[in-house]
Amino acid sequence: MRKLGMALGALIITGAATATTVGVSTHPFEIQKQVITTEFTSYNTNGAGAGIEARYFNRFNENVNFDAGFGITDGERENRVFAGADFQIIPDYGRQPRISVKALLESARISNDRVNSFGVAPIISKGFAFWGREAFPFLALPVTVGLNTDENTYETSTALAAGITGRLNIAGMENLVGNIETNFSLRNSYSSVVFGVSLPLQ
Repeated sequence: MRKLGMALGALIITGAATATTVGVSTHPFEIQKQVITTEFTSYNTNGAGAGIEARYFNRFNENVNFDAGFGITDGERENRVFAGADFQIIPDYGRQPRISVKALLESARISNDRVNSFGVAPIISKGFAFWGREAFPFLALPVTVGLNTDENTYETSTALAAGITGRLNIAGMENLVGNIETNFSLRNSYSSVVFGVSLPLQ
């Protein structure tokens, strides 16, 4: 019950500088594994709208992974391209959680303005067994600086991201990984919810 409560708490706490900050960065894919992810995104505040995005993920080695992708929405956040690099500081081992820092880059078209952002997101995650299947809840605190190239202004933002990844229990497709990420604005950001499915490439 305690583990279930922790997972539900992670999903209830709903903010990030981007729709997905973490994605599948904390999921323990095999080293040098390449993964394609598709995600449904829903922005709930500050330019509300829904859309889709796709990302490519590569676990470069035991301590570093990269991802990059693009997304489009039907709201004021028209489109974005993004990239990230997650650097593991402490591995998930025994009772010890995984701790990492993810570098973030993004270029987004928002209300007809081009906003280029960069920042970092400290992340803590831990693998747990739920009903006999392993899943990996996480919390992140992205801090970014957004540069509006049309107005020559900049703005800092802070947010909270929470989510979980795990293999999907679908017969014949056990290699698929699902992810849910919710986001809540702490300062100059916005709220969003993301659902994704990832396919590891052979």
